Amino acid sequence: MRRRQAIKISSLGAIGFSASINTGCSNNAFSFDHGVASGDPTHERVILWTRVTPKKVGPIEVVLEISEKEDFSKVVFKKKLNTSSLADYTIKYDFKASKYCKSHQGFFYRFKAGNVFSEVGKSRTFSAETQSVKIGIFSCSNFPAGYFNVYEAAAKDNLDLWLHLGDYLYEYPMGGYATNVAEKLGRTPVPPHEMISLSDYRQRHAQYKTDHGSKELHKNAPLVAVWDDHEFTNDTWKKGAENHSIDGSEGDFFARRSAAIKAYFEWMPIREQESKRKIFREFKIGNILHLLMLDTRQYGRDKQIQPLEYLTKSGFNQAKFYNDLNDINRNLLGPSQISWIENAISKSNAKWTIFGQQVLMTKLKFPDISNALEGISDQLKPYIQLIKLGLPSNLDAWDGYPKERERLYKIMQRSGKKFISLAGDTHNAWLSQLFDETGNKVGIEIATASVTSPGLTDYVPIEAKIFENSIIKKNNELLWMDASSRGFTSIKINKNEIVAKYNFIKTIYEKNSSIKKFKKFKISKNYEIKA
Repeated sequence: MRRRQAIKISSLGAIGFSASINTGCSNNAFSFDHGVASGDPTHERVILWTRVTPKKVGPIEVVLEISEKEDFSKVVFKKKLNTSSLADYTIKYDFKASKYCKSHQGFFYRFKAGNVFSEVGKSRTFSAETQSVKIGIFSCSNFPAGYFNVYEAAAKDNLDLWLHLGDYLYEYPMGGYATNVAEKLGRTPVPPHEMISLSDYRQRHAQYKTDHGSKELHKNAPLVAVWDDHEFTNDTWKKGAENHSIDGSEGDFFARRSAAIKAYFEWMPIREQESKRKIFREFKIGNILHLLMLDTRQYGRDKQIQPLEYLTKSGFNQAKFYNDLNDINRNLLGPSQISWIENAISKSNAKWTIFGQQVLMTKLKFPDISNALEGISDQLKPYIQLIKLGLPSNLDAWDGYPKERERLYKIMQRSGKKFISLAGDTHNAWLSQLFDETGNKVGIEIATASVTSPGLTDYVPIEAKIFENSIIKKNNELLWMDASSRGFTSIKINKNEIVAKYNFIKTIYEKNSSIKKFKKFKISKNYEIKA
C-alpha cells in the first residue's frame, strides 16, 4: 500500500539554485513566491522566515521590517539580512520581539528585496501572564493528494499558535502513494521522482509552500513543528528506512538524512540547535502550558518490528514476536531524550503538560473485518491473518515500543504531573484515555486527522460508522474516532480545562475551505471528558 516505485537518481547531494515555481512575468529582479512564516515563539523571541526568488544567481540583501501596525506607518525595527544559493535563498531571523514591541499582543513583519515587498505576516510571543491560548494541531499534509483547504480554514480560526506533528511533506514520486488525483488537480509532485538529494528535498519544500492555504496559515500565526518519517522517507528509524534501497541505488542513507535535515531547517521557521538531528525542544506559555515537542522518528528509534517476518510454514511465531516486542532495551525516544524529558518536567510548574509528538500512543488493535470485505486484495490478506491473532495494529507507533511507553508513563507518575499527548501520523482522528500496564489512568491523547492524506475508509470498504464503532468496541482506551474525514484539531487551554474541537473539511478535491462538521470535547484537570 505504501511501497514506493523504482526511480532514477538525479544530482545526488547537489547544492545550488533550486528553480522557482510560479515566478510569473514580473520585470522585478526578485519575487517572494513562497510567502512568509514565523515559528518557535518564546516569551521574548520568535523566528521570522521567507524565501526570495531571484532572477539570477548570486548573493541577495533582504531587509526585514517590524511594525505594530499592519500598514507599517511606524516601523519599530529594521535589519539587513543576507542569503544565497547556499541556503537556497531562504532567510531566517531570530527576532527578539519583546525588546521592540508589545509582542505578546501581536506584531506585523515583512521583507524587502530590491524594490519588492513580501506579503505581510502576523506573529507574536507569549508573556509570563498569558492565561489562555488557542492552538491548532495538524499532521500529514500531502500536496498531490488534494488542496490544503484545511490550512486555509484554520487561518480564519484565530489561532495563537499552530503545531505540525510531522509529515509536513511527502517523498514519493508521481505515480506513487496518494498521487492518483494529482494530474487532475494540477498538483503533480516536483520533482516528479522520489526526493533523495538535497536539490530534490529543496524543490519539494518549495512546491508545498506555493499552496494558497499553506501561505495563508503560515502568515497568520506562528508555527511549532516536528518532523515524522516522510520529511525523510517512509518508516525512517535511526539507521535506515523502509523506503530507502539497501542495494545502494539510492545512495547512503545518512547522506540522504543529512540532505533532508538541511532542507527542512532552510525551509521551516524553526530554531536550530547545535546538533542538527536534535529537534526535540520545549516551550512554556505563561504558567498554564509546558509544551514538549518530541522526536519519535529518527533520533533514538530502533528498527520497527515487521510481523510478517514471524510468519512461518507452521504458523505465526508468537513467542519470538512478543519476546522481541517487549525487549526492555527497545527504544523509541532513546536514553538521552528520555533524560531530557525527565529533567524538563522536573523544572516545570505549569498547569498542563503537553507532548507534541508524531505517532499514536494509544494501544490499538483492529477488529476482525475479514467477513465484511469482498475480494480482499492479495496485498492485504497476510495482514488480515495477523489481525485475527489480536496483534497490535501499528508497530510503527508506540505499540511497537511498549517498554519505552511505560518509561515515559513512569516519569509522569513520579513527577506527579498529568499529561496530554498530541499525535498525528494515522490520517484519522482519535480521542483516548491512556492507561499504564497496571491499569492506572495516566493521560489523555488527542490525535488529529490528516490535512489531505487518505484515511482508513479510503482503503477499507466498510461503512464508516460501523467501522468506527467496531474499533472503539475493541479498544478500551479509545473513546471516539473519525476514520473518514480530513481536518485539523484546535485546543483552547486555560488553567481549568482544555476544549478540543475536531474540525473536518468539506472537500480536498476543489478549492473550498468550508468546515463540513466538527466534534467538541471538554477535558478537565481530573481527566473528566464531556462531549
